[in-house]
Amino acid sequence: MLDHILKFMTLGTIMVGITAIYMALYTNNRRLGADIFLRYSDRISDLRRKLPMAAFLDAGVPAETEMTLDERRTVHEVIYSIFELYELKVHGFIPPAIWRIREPDIERVLLLPVFQQELATLEGRFAKHPRFAAWLEQIRQRALSIG
Repeated sequence: MLDHILKFMTLGTIMVGITAIYMALYTNNRRLGADIFLRYSDRISDLRRKLPMAAFLDAGVPAETEMTLDERRTVHEVIYSIFELYELKVHGFIPPAIWRIREPDIERVLLLPVFQQELATLEGRFAKHPRFAAWLEQIRQRALSIG
């Protein structure tokens, strides 16, 4: 009888240990995903501050907005940062709940005329990344159906 109790307690201890390890890994992965997301968000925000306010105006902005080379480079860096963030989300490094917090803002930025103009110039580079290209197209299609 004592032997069965000891075996049961050993099994219980092993189960508790496995559960604790799983929970620690789960919590660590969520924390890591949030940290990655926050760092990329900060990077994108810093880059956006380098652009003139006119770049963020929706209405009345001509299709071909004149920008300096430095401003174009900054827009490209924002786009590439969003691409990297998207790929991290796709590969599970950023939990969907965290991604949904900023996805509408990211989509709004990508739909701005200045960003659409530069996305058109980068279209060939993202052809090798069909998921990202499809996501960009989804964003465009939703915007066209709404507006």
